[in-house]
This record gives sequence, structure tokens and C-alpha cells, in this order.
Amino acid sequence: MEILRRNPQSAEMKQIIENIARVEADIQEKIFQLGQMYYEKYKENREIEPDFYEQIDLITKLDENRKSFYMNKLRLEGKMMCANCGTVIPYGSIFCNICGQRADEKKEGVSGPAEAGARICSACGAQMEAGSLFCEKCGSKVVDQEGL
Repeated sequence: MEILRRNPQSAEMKQIIENIARVEADIQEKIFQLGQMYYEKYKENREIEPDFYEQIDLITKLDENRKSFYMNKLRLEGKMMCANCGTVIPYGSIFCNICGQRADEKKEGVSGPAEAGARICSACGAQMEAGSLFCEKCGSKVVDQEGL
């Protein structure tokens, strides 16, 4: 029996190579997703196998570094992040213009930013960014023109 030899650059061979690459990429993506799920589920659990805990601890430390770099980036841009709701606000703000909490305090159960027009604080006269629900300088709740 004669062995059928094909040109390695044939369209069929290219398609097979592409299929292999696509499936390998899909496998890598599923492994990544599995790792993310495992990390989220067990990142606070100190009683998992030591090999897994070491990796989770390393990921946690890397994530803390990433957050620190991001906060430095915001600072250089003249911004900061509200510790309560995560909204990016002007650097030095005492109060968040979205959730109204002190910018350095975390309160459970608060959602992120809402959409609204630009405003002037009726209590202190400070200019506020579009979407402000609370003044970033004095913490007063924004009142619209109808007094609502």
C-alpha cells in the first residue's frame, strides 16, 4: 500500500492547524475560568491544600499590588476612588459625589454611579461633576430645581 503524501501547506492542512489552535485556545480559556472560579471561592479559606493556598496567596498579593498601582495612576490624573462605592472622584474629595459617604469610608450595600446633569451645591456653592448626588466638599445631598 502506498502512503498518500499531502502537501503540508494544503488548504486541508491549514484548516486542521487552525482547528487545533482554536481548540487549544478554548481549553486555555476554560482553565483560566476554572482558576478564577476556584480563586473566588477559596481566596478566604486557609484550610485548602497548601499548594493551592500558596497560589491563592500569591494572586491575592499581586491583586493588592495592581490596586495600588491603579490608585497611584488615578492620583497622578487628579482623581481617586471612593472606598464605599468605587466611583472615580476628584482627588482630595472629602465626600463622594455619588453615594454621599466620606470618600475614605466603606459602607455595605451601596451601588455604583448614577446618571444626572452637572450641578452646584446649594449648601456650600461648590461645583459638582455631572452625575453628582452628593457634594464632594460638604457631603450635602443634591436638591434639584423642583426641591425633590
